[in-house]
Amino acid sequence: MLFPKTTTAREIQRNYRKVFDEVKRTKETIFVMRNNKPEVAIVDVQELSEMEAVLAVLQSREEIR
Repeated sequence: MLFPKTTTAREIQRNYRKVFDEVKRTKETIFVMRNNKPEVAIVDVQELSEMEAVLAVLQSREEIR
């Protein structure tokens, strides 16, 4: 089982460019942890657009039913 990539808010404060570049390069989401729980996620903008498109299709199929 693969574990998702994680970071902390402090790491982003110190090295935000490195974290952002990694997301852009790998297209993998990085979860920002707070008290050992995921707080937010950093997602490549292209990946987000694709997720939104899939969600729109699923919602329209649900409305048809």
